[in-house]
Amino acid sequence: MIKSSSKASKNARKREVEQSSESSQKAEEIKKSLLEQLKELTGKDYYVSANKDPFAGEPFSQIMHKNLDLLNQIGYLTQAEGDFLFRIQPYLEFKSNAIICREDKFKRKRKSDIDIEDDYEFPKSATVSDIAGMIGKSRRQTSEVMNSLREKEILLNPEGAGQVIENGRTVSPRTWIVNPYITICAPRKNNVQLDRLTMRLFQNSLKNLKDRNGKKVKLPARFF
Repeated sequence: MIKSSSKASKNARKREVEQSSESSQKAEEIKKSLLEQLKELTGKDYYVSANKDPFAGEPFSQIMHKNLDLLNQIGYLTQAEGDFLFRIQPYLEFKSNAIICREDKFKRKRKSDIDIEDDYEFPKSATVSDIAGMIGKSRRQTSEVMNSLREKEILLNPEGAGQVIENGRTVSPRTWIVNPYITICAPRKNNVQLDRLTMRLFQNSLKNLKDRNGKKVKLPARFF
């Protein structure tokens, strides 16, 4: 009985695939015919396109609900830290989770720049002063909350190579990165398409969490 049901299910799926393929083929033939008729009537080339998804091309981040729920339950984040994490969402770089400057995040690319390697420029990593300005807080407030989040393994700021001028001082460049176990700015369909270096930096983070009673707890979702 079970084998019979399984076979019937497979046959049904096969018919669905075949019907879908036939429908697509018929639609393509009709579209081609209509375009040919239009060209004969007007002498111009036309094309057919589907309605654009209103969310297509719109940048967004995804919150790891179960992980954030756990942090809420154990009182891991202060109100100021939670506010910071919410406000910083628009400025995360796609696939790296690095915090970048607003003008680089929302800079429009010219059509001539697309797919031209020579024209590629790295978005500028946001400094504490940049971030303070972007989220509407003082530098002191921003620095305090970011350092606190770094101690809690929610933020990381590895030191880069070379030196840059910042506020009149020569310093080593740093990039602030948000822990992707809490929020992620990358595709997550089928597999996590996140920068490998970002995953390597955070792979062992948040493994020593404790609840209000001092009992060790684990993040519900670890995907790398």
